[in-house]
Amino acid sequence: MKHVLLVLIVVGTACTSEKQIDYFGQAAPQSTAVPFAPGLITSDGNEHSAVAFAPDGSSVLWTVMDKNYVGRLYEMTYSNGAWSKPAMPSFADTVSNYFAPTFSADGKTLLFNSRMKADGLRTGRGNRIWSVERTESGWGKPVPFDTLVSKGDEFALSVANSGALYFSSASKSVGTSLNILMTTKTNGQYSDPALLPYNINTPAYEDGPYISPDESYLVFESTRPDGIGGSHDLYVSFRNDKGEWELPVNLGPGVNSDAMERFPRVTPDGKYLIFASNRDQSATRPGFDMYWVDAKVISDLKRPGKAIDPNNGILHESDSAKLEQSLKKWLSENPANTDGLLLYSSLLRKQKRFEEAEKLVDGSNLLMETALVKYGLDKNEEAEHILRPWLLDGPNLRHHYLELTNALYDMSEFDVSDAYFEKAMAIEPVGVWYYNRACGYAHKGETDRVFMHLNKAADNGYNSKRQYESDTDLAGVRSDRRYRELLKKLL
Repeated sequence: MKHVLLVLIVVGTACTSEKQIDYFGQAAPQSTAVPFAPGLITSDGNEHSAVAFAPDGSSVLWTVMDKNYVGRLYEMTYSNGAWSKPAMPSFADTVSNYFAPTFSADGKTLLFNSRMKADGLRTGRGNRIWSVERTESGWGKPVPFDTLVSKGDEFALSVANSGALYFSSASKSVGTSLNILMTTKTNGQYSDPALLPYNINTPAYEDGPYISPDESYLVFESTRPDGIGGSHDLYVSFRNDKGEWELPVNLGPGVNSDAMERFPRVTPDGKYLIFASNRDQSATRPGFDMYWVDAKVISDLKRPGKAIDPNNGILHESDSAKLEQSLKKWLSENPANTDGLLLYSSLLRKQKRFEEAEKLVDGSNLLMETALVKYGLDKNEEAEHILRPWLLDGPNLRHHYLELTNALYDMSEFDVSDAYFEKAMAIEPVGVWYYNRACGYAHKGETDRVFMHLNKAADNGYNSKRQYESDTDLAGVRSDRRYRELLKKLL
């Protein structure tokens, strides 16, 4: 599906809030990020979502993830010149995961992700989008979002003034991990979600979109090749006067670090960019903390740019020959562009044209892509040698293992994928991740791997018999004798 939207470009951050927001009495940040609301929102816990202020500044919500990777939603409200203490909003429970709170432009609706059960809808292996109305008397009852849009694999969310919804998902993956989609709203109806073009979505990991109110720019997280320290960084892409997305620009060292930066969100008054980073991670401070910086760091990057995909959709054609022709043309005009090189190599790799891909990427700084090509050629020792500088011990190591896990899984290199997954789990095991992997293998017909991972899920605390018995992903393996043995471990 092609989507072309012509907009009037307004350089800078659009001010949409009519009320001054109280930022907990903090001094305003400048061009270098500093901790946001320490002791209130930034804590010893693992802050794991964007910080969502209501447009009128009357409330703020965010997610804290516990040691079992369960997301708890917290809210503070502003009244009579003071903020309340953090507490779970009235619509949330202590059982379901809650992530990615985001307000509609008018502040009357809150969207979020959750694994809550929805009548008649399978839960999916990720999170479904939900919405809940905000009234003068408080929160209403959450309801599942439009099922044309939400398939159960949605993550971070952001809503424009037009009602257009931008979100990350694996449901229409063009690479090895999450990518960013959008859907427009016309006469109350949402369109079939469309992938943003390859300017935004590479074979790397793209997540956490924040769309400006007027849709003139998009901030998101990515593991594309030019990141600082080879990790998650935040990028911005601007629309040009034709409505095309320009090549993303790294937000730079005032925002990004050698660690991971995630979950960007500009405050409703357009003044500040708030995001999460694990740069100060330690044994007593696991995961992410919140930081903020003057939003001028975004507008300062606005400059004339180019789009890999000037037709805003041709690179998503199912015709691989057209894809290849377009990429060749782009690289002939922009030979030093790593995004284009990565895209072309991944196209060849997906077609199992590994020898051609090898000639393309050998000697490049695309360590992960080069290693994946080598694995495709059964040159495992070469692949491992290439990956050594990328797999150094540090706060990003576990995530790097998981990126390799997903990429090799997509290539059906299951043995190597499982090996990297176990390296990630050796750092910190998570039962639900074993379970999700088992569900994926169930769809691949890899029954031995299904039971290997289900047993490890149960051994690591993900052992609800009700979940295992009701999940349609496992319907095809319940007649196996190993399933009866597994039930003995479940509660």
